[in-house]
Amino acid sequence: MKMFIATALGLLVIASVTVIGSAEQHHHAPAYEHQGPPIPIVHSESYSSHDGSYKFAYESGNGIAAQEEGFVKNAGSKDHEVQVAHGSYSYTDPHGVPVSISYVADENGFQAKGSHIPTPPPVPQELIDAYAKAASQPQQHHDAEPEYAQPAPHGYSAY
Repeated sequence: MKMFIATALGLLVIASVTVIGSAEQHHHAPAYEHQGPPIPIVHSESYSSHDGSYKFAYESGNGIAAQEEGFVKNAGSKDHEVQVAHGSYSYTDPHGVPVSISYVADENGFQAKGSHIPTPPPVPQELIDAYAKAASQPQQHHDAEPEYAQPAPHGYSAY
């Protein structure tokens, strides 16, 4: 239920685009004021069960859509229970570009995927090979104190 509320609040923020910022620190961001008629919900469904599983989906008249399913993983195992959710949402940004996000939230945290979310470049094969080679080498243990380099002279001379 908490994840549903968090997702719903996140979608409200997305749907309620406001202009934030001001040249002066003492001004507050303007409140969002919807211009025009109310935006209808054209589709809505919701299901929840006593075992912690749930499902919801909705779509608004302006094209915002969301769906999510969740369940309790390892139910009954007090120290290992995890609420799991997966879903997606989509909307059109203020520039007219469609945005679509899919996500999983579980014991590994919240992981979102979407074409506009930056992703790191792939790790070069040479680096993967070097790590594999280093991992296959036996580690050497030194019982003696580590040797440290002597500090360089400070460069000042007495006059």
